[in-house]
Amino acid sequence: MDTFVTGGTLLTMRDDRLGIVDSGALAVTDGRLSYVGPAAEAPAPSDADEVVDAEGSVVMPGLVNAHTHMAHTLLRGGAQDVPEIEWMNRALGPLSAHADEHDRVAGTRLGVLEAVRGGATTICEYASEVETLVEEVYQPLGVDVVAVETINEVPEERDDLGPRELYPFDREQGERALARADRLFEQFGDDPLVTPAYGPQALDMVSPDLLRTVQALAHERGAKLHLHTAQGEREAIQIEERYGADESTVSVLEELGIVEDSLVAVHCHGATPAEREQLAAGGAAMLGCPSSISAIDGIVPPVAEFREYGAPVGIGTDQAPGPGHHSMFREARTAATLSKVEHTDPTALTAPEALRLATVGGAAALGIADEVGTLEAGTRADFVVVETDRLSTAPAVESPLHTAVPNLVYSTTGREVRDVFVAGEAVLRDGAFVDADPEAAVAEATERARALYERASGDWRAADSALVDAVDGGWL
Repeated sequence: MDTFVTGGTLLTMRDDRLGIVDSGALAVTDGRLSYVGPAAEAPAPSDADEVVDAEGSVVMPGLVNAHTHMAHTLLRGGAQDVPEIEWMNRALGPLSAHADEHDRVAGTRLGVLEAVRGGATTICEYASEVETLVEEVYQPLGVDVVAVETINEVPEERDDLGPRELYPFDREQGERALARADRLFEQFGDDPLVTPAYGPQALDMVSPDLLRTVQALAHERGAKLHLHTAQGEREAIQIEERYGADESTVSVLEELGIVEDSLVAVHCHGATPAEREQLAAGGAAMLGCPSSISAIDGIVPPVAEFREYGAPVGIGTDQAPGPGHHSMFREARTAATLSKVEHTDPTALTAPEALRLATVGGAAALGIADEVGTLEAGTRADFVVVETDRLSTAPAVESPLHTAVPNLVYSTTGREVRDVFVAGEAVLRDGAFVDADPEAAVAEATERARALYERASGDWRAADSALVDAVDGGWL
């Protein structure tokens, strides 16, 4: 036995509940959980190389941040509070176009460290040339990553296009991206902490022919196909112009045969309730990013609704220019709170349900629930210790109910996460990173952001988003 954790309240996420075990213990052997259950029935702690005292804490599966674009963390604060139709092409785009590979790595490192500090052990990274981010950030830190290569046929130079002007497709660009996606499986096939996947960016950004090709390859490799699906007005307009006024993203996907169990549909707030049920019935999983989509689109993603359809559902933080953060406890709170408002029902998404979305739900949606998302013997030893005797989370009592459960969702800031283990290895201990330097990451990101904003300043102003008016009006 390598590590023995004892004294805390376990949230195992087994079955369809939280699997609460008071005075629990878990044992780690060769990177996997070898015991999970009551401390009174556990192996002798003297047999362990290290004993972790979790008294006054909750021990739970590491959080699964199921959808992110971490490189954009370098632009946190640079694309908030604009109309949805402006956000991509007029606010974020003029800035991100000036980012180089070193900027992308620095932004990713900053975002990943923030996420891990808040209890995430698995992150789904959706990016172009994602292999670089895996090699430069995720592997050195020792964090699980679902590596999704963005496949996009639309040239980046589209700032001058009106909303109803069709994006041009460049098949060679799409084929190059597809080749990069294929290489992931050879590059990282021996790394158990890396799960490659395909990422056709959205139906308005890939041709039907390429989308079918990607689907066939995903089936061949047993991989997932992550697709931004019905994600807002901009996409809806493009679909109408390209496929007809009576068509929608979901109707076209259905006609193409894409609605099936390899599909991971991201966002879905632009789909009708009937279309959402159609996606779930077809076998698709759904990923929602409540903080991001509420900030960018002013809409609540339908995570509570998809749960009712029985589909696998996870949540993620998306990108920092929008929600501003990569804290999964904060994301769980946002998901629960906004769902209550959307449905005018305080029970629409409860704290226990939100915790499941942030752990086993995300793992199931990503197709990795046999490895992560729960605490049970045989699974990878990805777990976190969260202190519940802090100012923000106390008091935590066990009878007549476990108050730690709602407190984790509604009260946790993320700083209460004390320890983070991935595959049995400590990434964070006693609130400090074991092998990473967050201060250096912040300093590098700040230096690079200042240089990037200076390079992009002219293009940003020429794009004339609402943020330009805010600056000229003395607000920013």
